[in-house]
Amino acid sequence: MTNKNLAVLGAAAVVLGAAAYFLNGGAGSSAPKLNGRRVTPAFELADVARVEIGGKLTLAAGEKGWTVETCHGYPADRDKIAENLLKLGPELKVGQVVRGKKLEKTTPVTLKDASGKELVKLALGDKHSKWGHGRYALFDGETVLLSDQLDAFDGDVKQWCNTRIASISSSDVKAVAFRHGKESVELEKGTNSTWTLKGLGPKEELDTSKTYSLDSALSYLDFNSVADPKLTEAELGFATGYVYEVTFTEGSNTVKRTATVGNTVKGGGDRYFKLDDRKWIFTISSYSAENMMKTRKDLVKAKPEPPKSEPAKTEPAKTEPKKAAAGKGK
Repeated sequence: MTNKNLAVLGAAAVVLGAAAYFLNGGAGSSAPKLNGRRVTPAFELADVARVEIGGKLTLAAGEKGWTVETCHGYPADRDKIAENLLKLGPELKVGQVVRGKKLEKTTPVTLKDASGKELVKLALGDKHSKWGHGRYALFDGETVLLSDQLDAFDGDVKQWCNTRIASISSSDVKAVAFRHGKESVELEKGTNSTWTLKGLGPKEELDTSKTYSLDSALSYLDFNSVADPKLTEAELGFATGYVYEVTFTEGSNTVKRTATVGNTVKGGGDRYFKLDDRKWIFTISSYSAENMMKTRKDLVKAKPEPPKSEPAKTEPAKTEPKKAAAGKGK
């Protein structure tokens, strides 16, 4: 090996050594004693009565079970809560100390018991952008990289609740109706899943290219948030909104559900939404809402005129040549 190659290898070793020194905080740092340590104190799931994730999400246990306070008391999913809190258990450890990275903004995660005593408090930073796993946090005065991304602690309510509010199978749907103002459109589905629209005029027909989503509007519907029950009717806009009625079979019974789409939520693209069998008012995506906001002009098109037949051509009558009169010219 030449002296030049040795010099290159030596320089590379210095760079790698400096990087390791930097990440681990240098000689005499707290890195060796922190690496691999558990991040949270030991706690019992049964003792947790409150979960606070910054100002984004708050859950509380009460007489009626767990609810999401920041969603106006909407029921939380006990199984999801247990699954998420277990991620703060003994398996959550320091992957490494990261020197030179300052966490400008952190999200405090706090677990409390029924008396208000703090059981766990952890300041989470952003997720590691390259590895696809791990998350920065403040621990024992150091910036550390945790062994889990802790996705549920971003504050998304969907990680803590069952957000599915309707699941009517499209194969069970027999009829739908759309109502807006004085206009009403009613359709029935035949045995071959062929739709027919009531009240078509002689020069109209159903636009079959627009019927693909008629029976699936309430098949897999999830809410994005729970609306404030203090909102006024004028803010919600249900009185002037769109009504979607679906008739379907449920076992041996025929059931009808009515959904109403209201105003667009201020500052976002969602719309207010309610179902007749639920006391809650939700917000859903505008994409989901559009499936329940059909009007007659969306579904009906002009029937094409039949091709005009050309008049039959008539051949001119053939005339026999006149015969010369007998004896003419004699």
